[in-house]
This record gives sequence, structure tokens and C-alpha cells, in this order.
Amino acid sequence: MKLLAATRALIFAGVAARQGLAAATQGLSEDVYSRLVEMATISQAAYADLCNIPTTINTVGKIYNADTDINGWVLRDDSRQEIVTLFRGTGSDKNMQLDTNYTQAPFDSLPQCSSCAVHGGYYLGWISIKDQVESLVQQQASQYPQYGLTVTGHSLGASMAAITAAQLSAAYDNVSLYTFGEPRTGNQAYALYVNEAFKAQSPDTTTYYRVTHADDGIPNLPPTSQGYVSSGIEYWTVEPHSAQNTYVCTGGEVQCCEVQGGQGVNDAHVNYFGMASGACSW
Repeated sequence: MKLLAATRALIFAGVAARQGLAAATQGLSEDVYSRLVEMATISQAAYADLCNIPTTINTVGKIYNADTDINGWVLRDDSRQEIVTLFRGTGSDKNMQLDTNYTQAPFDSLPQCSSCAVHGGYYLGWISIKDQVESLVQQQASQYPQYGLTVTGHSLGASMAAITAAQLSAAYDNVSLYTFGEPRTGNQAYALYVNEAFKAQSPDTTTYYRVTHADDGIPNLPPTSQGYVSSGIEYWTVEPHSAQNTYVCTGGEVQCCEVQGGQGVNDAHVNYFGMASGACSW
């Protein structure tokens, strides 16, 4: 409890004392919190063949490319009238090669995103499965035109989800994005584009929820010194997990999670809302 109190104190002292730090508002509604937990459950289950996902969700099709080892699924939840595209995070050496390719790539598959550049490794991943994703989503969206489109993932899967959602937003007007432990995915132009596309100017309008946890080190990468910028509205969660212990962080160049100083893949990165990546005993 002392550590938690110290963490909170650090954030709010930093808001007052450090120029450029995001403003943090404590607490959110139980409905929004429950939705974040649901999407985190799905994202973490992607590491273990979708264990423990809600029983209302049906698997529509598998997304996979052997060269990049990008793994994902298109799912459908008829109870929510929702088509979900899900990506697994890092699970192999091929994935790690993508993770560490920080060279920015022009976002050529989305010409509407002027001057946009994204993480080079993840763009290679996106191009490797783009046709599969667009075909499966189009198939479902044409069959269920009233359904919303949701994209989600953790870690590498979070950046894959962000790039995918940006691409889909050019063709569909009902796309929502939930990411967990998302690395910085693109440059300033990309961040401006997705913030506009997902109405991320305010928590009251946003359809982009970028969830971070304690001192997770992955949202701090790639470094801003290489031209990367965080996007979306940050929902920063700390223990003990609850709606009240989730902070909405807006504005500023330095985010709530970032100021904690975490580095790389740590305990906070592999555990979200008490669920470990790939564990099936929640």
C-alpha cells in the first residue's frame, strides 16, 4: 500500500512540477472499466489459443503469416453486435525481429494518412496479413452491417491492432481500438491522424483506449528521440485493480506510465488486470 501511495504521489507531484507531463484524472465508470477488463482478457488469451474468452464470442477465421509469425483472429460477438479483430503479442524470434526494427516506414497502405510513418517491423507484419484481415472483416461487415468493429491486442499485438484499426477507419466509420502495453507505433503525423480518426481529443468521445499498467516498460519504446510519439488516450491502471485505481491521462508529451521509469518487458508488462499473458487460470 505504501508503494501504491508513493506511485500516486509521484504522478500528481509530477503533474504540478514537470512541464509536458500528462494530466491524470483518477477513476472511471464501472462500465468503461468492465469493458477494458473484457478486452484485456481477450488480448491475453491470444497467447494461448483464445482460452477463457467469453462464451458469446465465435471464431470467424484465423490470421497468420509464416514469414512474420503474425497471429490473429477475427471473432464475432452477436450479443454485443460486434466484429473483433485480435492480434497475439510477441511469441517467437521472428516476432522479436519485428519488435526491434525501429526504422520508421511510410504508412503507404493508408495514403489518407499524410506524412505518416509507423514502426518498421510492425508495418512489415501488417503488410504480411493485410489482405487476410481486410477480406475477413469485409466478409463479416457485409453480412452484419449493423455490427461495430473492434480491434485489440497486447504488446506487439497492440501495435498491430493500432495499425489495423487506422487502416479500417478509412473504410468503416464504426471502429473502436483497445490496446494493452502498446509500444509507440508511429510518428507525430500518425498520432494526429489516429487521434482524429478515433475522436481521442476527450475521454467523453474517444473510441481509442490505450491501456498501460504500473511501470510497464514497453510503452516507453521505441524512444521519442527516434521520432516516435504516443497516441490515443492513456488509461493507466495500478494495483489493486479497480475502476477507482485507473487513471485517465490526457495531454502532455510524457505519459503516466512513462514517468514510472519501467524498462522493457517486466512484470507490469506481462500482467494486465491480474491476468498473465497466456495463463488460463484467471
